Amino acid sequence: MEKEMLTAREAAAYLNLNEKIIYRLVREGRLPGARITGKWTFSRSQLREWIESHSLEVIGSFPLLPTSKAKNALFIAGSDDLLLGRVLARILHAECPELLAFYATLGSQAGIRAIREGRAHLAGVHLYHPQSDEYNLPFLGDFPPKERPLVFNLAYRTQGWMVRLKGGPDFKDPTTDLLQPGIQLINREKGSGTRLLLDHLLARDGVDPKEVAGYTNEVYTHLEVGLAILRGEADVGLGIQPVAEFLGLRFLPITTERYDLLVPQGNLSMEPVRIFFNLLHSRRFLKEARALPGYDLKDSGKILR
Repeated sequence: MEKEMLTAREAAAYLNLNEKIIYRLVREGRLPGARITGKWTFSRSQLREWIESHSLEVIGSFPLLPTSKAKNALFIAGSDDLLLGRVLARILHAECPELLAFYATLGSQAGIRAIREGRAHLAGVHLYHPQSDEYNLPFLGDFPPKERPLVFNLAYRTQGWMVRLKGGPDFKDPTTDLLQPGIQLINREKGSGTRLLLDHLLARDGVDPKEVAGYTNEVYTHLEVGLAILRGEADVGLGIQPVAEFLGLRFLPITTERYDLLVPQGNLSMEPVRIFFNLLHSRRFLKEARALPGYDLKDSGKILR
């Protein structure tokens, strides 16, 4: 299991920075760390919070108004999604190589915060609201009515339990089986749609999160969940179907969730945003989506609000 406290060298590897830069940042008070018995120690969770904050600062340093600097840059924040990542890495790069795309996978709730603060053009979200049995729309109530973003559907996708095959547990009834001795969960970060789904499932079945081994062990993408299971660091975790299939994990589907893109109305006039949405109606997008298991495009590109 990934340890919480890291040495300076481990923190440098985690952040993909030179170790000298780590020491400089922490001495300047720009990176969270503690000096214990003469050596710097870093909390993995605090470093992740620093990454999120730093990502939003970087996004915020670019103007989102239709200026020369913004004409060839697209900023997307929010939930991790494999199809969206492919659109940006493969289709957008091939069709519009002059357009720079920045994708900060910070979780759905952080994505909403990013567009509220004007720090992103779009936000990817998949937040389930149990009281209304609805996705995403109930979480926009904090926006003034005239400032509420438009909601475009990207796709529906299958979310479920990813379970280790070799030497894996006898995992059939997920929420109650999490309480079996020896079963280790790998969880997603607070504010992510997947974490919200897990908390709903546990509450629905009367399972106390404190009783679930590994509930506090957090990673930040579906791939990280799958890799932790594949490496034997955990037995089970929530994730999307294509990741489970690519990694050769057992997949137990739970729900089909709606993954939407939130767009402030004023951003629709921006060239990078128009280019992006045009790609969602292209043949290349359909080809990429059909190559991924567990995706449904029945409402893709439709305005839901």
